[in-house]
Amino acid sequence: MAKRDYYDVLGVPRTATPDDIRSSYRRLARQHHPDMNKDNPKASEERFKELSEAYEVLADEEKRRRYDQAGFSAVETDFGPQGFTWQNFTHAQDLEDLLGNSAFFEQLFGSGMADSLFGATRTRRSGPANRGSDIEVTVRLPLADAVTGAEPTLEVPHTGRCEDCRGTGAKRGTALETCPECEGRGQLRRTQTRGYAQLISITECPMCHGAGRRIREKCPTCEGSGIIRHLRKLKVTIPPGMEDGAVLRLARQGVASGGIMIPGDLFVQVIFEPVEGLRREGRDAFTETRVPLSTAMFGGEVRVPTITSDALLKIPPSTQPESQFRMRGEGFPRFRGGDRGDLIVTLHVEVPRSLSSRQKDLLKEALASVPGPDGTKRSGLFGRRS
Repeated sequence: MAKRDYYDVLGVPRTATPDDIRSSYRRLARQHHPDMNKDNPKASEERFKELSEAYEVLADEEKRRRYDQAGFSAVETDFGPQGFTWQNFTHAQDLEDLLGNSAFFEQLFGSGMADSLFGATRTRRSGPANRGSDIEVTVRLPLADAVTGAEPTLEVPHTGRCEDCRGTGAKRGTALETCPECEGRGQLRRTQTRGYAQLISITECPMCHGAGRRIREKCPTCEGSGIIRHLRKLKVTIPPGMEDGAVLRLARQGVASGGIMIPGDLFVQVIFEPVEGLRREGRDAFTETRVPLSTAMFGGEVRVPTITSDALLKIPPSTQPESQFRMRGEGFPRFRGGDRGDLIVTLHVEVPRSLSSRQKDLLKEALASVPGPDGTKRSGLFGRRS
């Protein structure tokens, strides 16, 4: 199938300005992206690739000049023997600009095609990584935030495209030049003859690192890296019901790599500060409290600390030591909110350490007629059978 003129592919005249070319590419790329054409993704992918090849040539001042003078033959060497592939595409950052916000960018390039598109491109500037680096941080919060949720503000490293050079790394007003080592191919081919066999090795160009172009004058703002690094404040939403030590993943909030500007992810581990005397098992919480003997015998109320504050627990008369009470709805909620578990309170009865003679006599008298477990009466403080 014969190639179409690049200007026709993008629907612009030969007198089009760089802004006209970019604007047309933005519009057509969005229109023909495979994720937006589920009925015929194969044809859409071919069309999208055709658009990107045309943009690769016409968006580059040097390639466009050669194409205008001699047509396709003047730029074929830029793509190699297989023709245009995504490894030749050097304007991936314009695809991110194209979408305007990271959420739509995530949606549009969530397919497997995105991996092939950006994987090879990122390799040219950042080595073998397919995207930027991930960041791992730990945030410590009060235990009450496991119930209510929280929105802590974190300071995390951030990498953004240098706006002075638009991520190219070249000083404003200067252009990238074709790499003299690989002649713009981004690869070096070496052929060795061994007997009747020929061994061909293809390696990344060490001078341009596979980009096919190199910087004449470095951008003074980013020192030729095309990126700016700084700390930024990021508000993170911790939903109710998170487990201690759980990790939240925030997609594309990590560090970007090179001029492609596709960040890694941010992983936030949440640690809840323990509360003495309170432990968690799933959605339930467990604690212990002590009450005087008189409260266990005659009933009363005791104030029990809960996860978020404290509450009154009613003690019925004749409560036995080590009894457990369930305080409904005072535990932890389901993840991201919902019904709360319970608070289980174990009751310890405090026996007086010292009594006056009169108190002992009254207590013996009161307990003298108390039946034991087997129905027999007991007398005395320690329940001697009578």
